[in-house]
Amino acid sequence: MLDKDKNKKEAETIHISSQLSSKMIVNLMDEYPNLKRITCPPSIYKRISKKYLEALEELEIEVEIKHNWTTRIKYSDEKKEEVIKLIKSGKTPTEVAEYLNLPVKTIYYMKNSYDKEKFKLKRGKKNKYNDATRTRIKNLAKSGVPVKKIAKKENIPLRTVYHIIKNS
Repeated sequence: MLDKDKNKKEAETIHISSQLSSKMIVNLMDEYPNLKRITCPPSIYKRISKKYLEALEELEIEVEIKHNWTTRIKYSDEKKEEVIKLIKSGKTPTEVAEYLNLPVKTIYYMKNSYDKEKFKLKRGKKNKYNDATRTRIKNLAKSGVPVKKIAKKENIPLRTVYHIIKNS
């Protein structure tokens, strides 16, 4: 017999996180013969049938509400500094998250709470066409070249050429 099994048989208190059923009660009684108390979160406790609670009371087993929250993952100061450094270098939170294998939400949290000097992230999409291409399109338009020819020459959609010219 393994120590785990021995400890399991001697357990007097267990925590459940799923709905209690008659089958589950029977299984718990078989698995934990010394069971005296079952703890569960409030959401589960509210859904336990009164019949089950009475049956467990007859078996001298208490059912209690207990929040069984886990602790947050702690990140080292080096990790936090690396996140800030990467964001300041121009990487987006999504890129940083992929690079460091962390959730994007964690990256935003670290950025907002650990950086002494608050800085704004660059929002929105990055330009598909670089500044040189944009300048070339604007200069061609100013020199009188038709927009259709510019679009064909630069291999850029006509609508995009109009947009670049308009927002110059």
